Parts: sequence; structure tokens; C-alpha cells
Amino acid sequence: MKSNSLSTLAFLAALALPGAALQDKPAQPEAKPAPAAQDEKLKLGSTVAETVELRDMDGKAITFKDLRGKVVLIHFWSDRCPAEKHADPVMKSLEAYYKDKKDVVLIGIASNQNEIGPKPEANADYSKLYENYRKKLKELGFTHKIYIDHGNKISALFGARSTPHCFVIDAKGVVSYTGALDNNLNEDKGDDAKIYVRDAVDALLAGKDIEVKETRPYG
Repeated sequence: MKSNSLSTLAFLAALALPGAALQDKPAQPEAKPAPAAQDEKLKLGSTVAETVELRDMDGKAITFKDLRGKVVLIHFWSDRCPAEKHADPVMKSLEAYYKDKKDVVLIGIASNQNEIGPKPEANADYSKLYENYRKKLKELGFTHKIYIDHGNKISALFGARSTPHCFVIDAKGVVSYTGALDNNLNEDKGDDAKIYVRDAVDALLAGKDIEVKETRPYG
């Protein structure tokens, strides 16, 4: 019985050796599954897809493919945000400043769902929609278009957090500036005020590097 017991123990020890050898190897990190693909927010240096579509207050669509070759200044806008009392005149001045620049496009995007109301039906009469905006734009005398962002798809894509929150897109569709319209919300800087978006657009037009590419938006 003693001999048999020793033989059995030897056999079991032999079986255990491969496992012991494996235990001596460094532990390998557990493989983790790749994260699922998600729609990511645009950031500085991102390219806006040509398929991204905007619709104006008359229901007419434009895509960023249509805007390729132009420098685009985007202003997420509201008709009732207090900060827009300062921003609106600045945007009006920018309209005049770029009036003769065919390669510059100014765009306003309205994303406040409480202001824009529900998404229109397919057969909607757009002339009767967005009356608050039509009245406000007439008062302001804006000549650039305001696009309506039902469902916050565009504001989510850009990561717009406030009004005004501004972006400058270069001729290739690359986000080249993001942040505040200017540094003069309190209107106390006079001639020392910096209009960040204008500086960014002008730098792109001149083929120069943008000095200030990102700031903190207000509003």
C-alpha cells in the first residue's frame, strides 16, 4: 500500500507541474473589448463632416459641403439671453466688416428648444413659424441667416454650452477657433477689446496662425 501511495502521489505531482509552470509566468493583462463607436463632439482641430445639415427658418437646407472653400463664423444665438444684448451689436458690426468678403459666411444657430418650439410637420407653413425670431431679426437688422436646431443635434455636435458660443471653421471644414465672441461682455474695454472671432477669421484669410484659438464662452 505504501508503494502504491507513493506512485499515486508522484502521478498527481506530475499532473500539477504544468499548472505550476504556468503560475510562474507573469500574469497577462485581461483583454478588454474595444469601446463601441460613438458620435463624438467636435473639438479644436476636428473636421466638420460635409453631410452635417442646417435648416433655416424657411425650412431650406444647407450642408457643410456647400460651405467648403469658405471661412465660416458660427454663433449659437438666442433671442432672449441677456448676453446677446452685447453680442447682437457685435455681430451686426461683423456683418458690415465682412460685407464684401465672399469667402466669409456668418451663421447663427438657434438651439434653445423653449424658443424654437416643436419640429415642424412635413407640410408645415414655415412663414407662420418662428415669429419671435422673425420679429427679433427685423429689429436687429441682421442680414446673416439663422438656422434652427431642433433636438439640439447641432449644439450637441459642436458642444455649444451657451449663447453666444462661437466657432470659426476654416475653408477645409476644420474647427479653428472655439469660445467667446469677444472679451468685452461688460463693454468696459473700449479700444482694448479683442473680438476673438474676427481675429481668427482674419488670420485664416491671411494664411496666418490664429493667435488665440480657444477661450471660455460666456452667456
